[in-house]
Parts: sequence; C-alpha cells; structure tokens
Amino acid sequence: MHPILLILLMMGIGALIGGVTNSLAIKMLFRPYRAIYIGKFRVPFTPGLIPKRQNELAQQLGKMVVNHLLTPEGIRRKLTEPALVSQMTSLAEKEALKWLQQDKSVQSLLKDFQIDVASEEIRSNTASWIEERYHKLMDGYRQQEIRELLTPEWTSKVDHGVDQAAEHIQKSIENYFRSTEGKEKVSALIDNYLDNQGFLGNMISSFLGPDGLTERLYPILLKYVSDSEMNEWLKTMLHAEKEKWLDMPLESVEERIGSDEIGRLIGQTAAQALPVEQWMERSIADWTAPIQEKVTKQWIPVLIRKSVDVISGKVEGMIQSVRLEEVVKEEVEAFQVDRLEEMVLGISRREFKMITYLGALLGGLIGLLQAALVMVIG
Repeated sequence: MHPILLILLMMGIGALIGGVTNSLAIKMLFRPYRAIYIGKFRVPFTPGLIPKRQNELAQQLGKMVVNHLLTPEGIRRKLTEPALVSQMTSLAEKEALKWLQQDKSVQSLLKDFQIDVASEEIRSNTASWIEERYHKLMDGYRQQEIRELLTPEWTSKVDHGVDQAAEHIQKSIENYFRSTEGKEKVSALIDNYLDNQGFLGNMISSFLGPDGLTERLYPILLKYVSDSEMNEWLKTMLHAEKEKWLDMPLESVEERIGSDEIGRLIGQTAAQALPVEQWMERSIADWTAPIQEKVTKQWIPVLIRKSVDVISGKVEGMIQSVRLEEVVKEEVEAFQVDRLEEMVLGISRREFKMITYLGALLGGLIGLLQAALVMVIG
C-alpha cells in the first residue's frame, strides 16, 4: 500500500476511534437510563454512570449543600448584609403603606378574612369585658377606706364641693321660703300647730289674729335661713357626714347598690356609648392616618432589624428543623435522569463537542504515530 494512503488510513481510523470513544463515554454518563438484561444477565455498564449512582449522588449533594453551600454562617452573613436589610426594609415599608392606605372599611376587611362581627356582639362583648375588669379592679380596693383612695387634690375638691353644697342648700331653702308657696307652707304649719294645742292655741290665734303669728315669725325664719350661722351649721353637718363616708370601706358603699348591678351598669353604659357602627364603616386609611408615617419610618425598620437578629440567631436550629440535607437528597433522587441530561447537555453541549473533537484529534495523532512506526519497522 502506498505510504501516504497508509498514513491517512491509520490517522482516519485513529480519529474515528478517538471521537466515537469520547462521544460514547459522554453518552454513557446518562444512558441507558435503566439496566438492560439478556435473560438473567445484566449487560455491563448499564444503566449509565449517573443513573446508577443517583442515590449516592443525591446523598453527597445533600451533605455538600448543608456543609459547604447553605451553611449557617453563610446564611447569617447574607441576612445581615446592609444592602439586603435595606432592601427588605424598603419592600416592607411599601407593602405596609399600601395596606395602611386602603379605602376598604373595617367591616369589609373583616369579611375578607371571613370574620362576621355584628355591632351588638361587639357591644355585648365590650360590656362583659368592662364588667369583668371592674370586678377584678375592685377586688384590690374593696377593703380600703374611701379616704385612702383619694389623692390630696381630690380630697381638697371634695371639701370644696361640700362647702358649695352647703351654700346651694341654704340658697335653695331661702328661695323656697321667700316664694309664695313657701310662705303658705309656713302659714299652714303654724296654723296646724296652733290647732293641735287646744285652748292655748285658740287663745293665741284669737289674740294675734289668723295671720298675726305668721307675720311675726316669717321674717325671723327668713333671717335665720339666710344668716351665716345657718351656712356654718350646714357646712358642719355636711362635713361630718362626709367624714363618715370617707371612713367607710369602699365595699360598704358598693354593697348599698350591689357590686353586680354596678358592674353591669358601668359595662352597659360604656358599651352603648361606643359608636360601633361608625367605627366599622371607617376606612383602614382613616384609622391608620395618624400612625402611617410612624409605622413606615420607625416601626418597620426596627421590626426588620429585630427580625433579622432573631432569624440569624436561630439559623442552625431552622436548618436542622427543615432537614435540608434530606430535602436535597429526596429531590435529587426524584429528579428524572432525562431532564438532568437535557439540562447538562444544554449547558455544556459545546464543551462536550470539543471533548469529542479532542478525542478524534488524539486518535488521529496516535494513528499517525502508528503509521510512522509501521513504516520504520516494516
């Protein structure tokens, strides 16, 4: 055979063997997907390398992800990056502001969450809560004297109120007696008194006349009820009564009305005074208008920082709870080999072709060397 033809032939055979061998080796990474049997004999090198070692690969990938990729230190470092914290804060502020500026009413919002709340139910629950709080509060004060519960300021106000009450009572009595009705009442009392005195009363009436005694006593009575002495007597009497009340335990005052009745009355009165319907119809934006800026500019940044700190401190426990290694292992085991082959080839197809060409080149060079040896030896 002509030497040049021999060289070309051996180079072509070598290149073909090298290229086909490398191409077959690449394909054998993935194919065949399952073992091939001839009778009971399994054909060697089936299934391909990756399908055969998929379980081991899944286990090693799980360990690699947990021990080298998604480590607690790496996650903690990423979470505490200023850029990430700033990004999360900005996103949280936008979402919070969007939610706070809704035109939706409170009633509509509750319906969205499938919470059906009636106005009467709110009032009833509020009344029950206030009544319960009243009894819990009173449990700590029932045995104390009323005096002990009053501050110096309130004690001074009570004293001033008693003085004003005395003046008001005196003025009311004076106005009553100066009125026609009061004068007639005084006259009727005197006449009734004289009628009950028998002979002596009749003698006084005949001596002074029917209106004589009233005309003499009435100015004296008016002078007495308007005199400062009357005012001082009323103040003394009312202050004495006030001191009795202040020395009484709060429980004794409560018992005069009934603790259950007081609690129920306070609860119902407060609940009925609540404009529940108006509150329910107000929009979220109206309710949150006073605090929107504070929420977005103060609370959200603090909340994000605190959340990052808490999460960073619990990363290891979270990874252990999630069992990330098992998750990765299960996902890799369940991954279809044909999809994996498509992904790998899609990414590295050019490199695999270059490997095939390299095999052909090396095979051709080996063929050339063999041809040279044959010609030298032969």
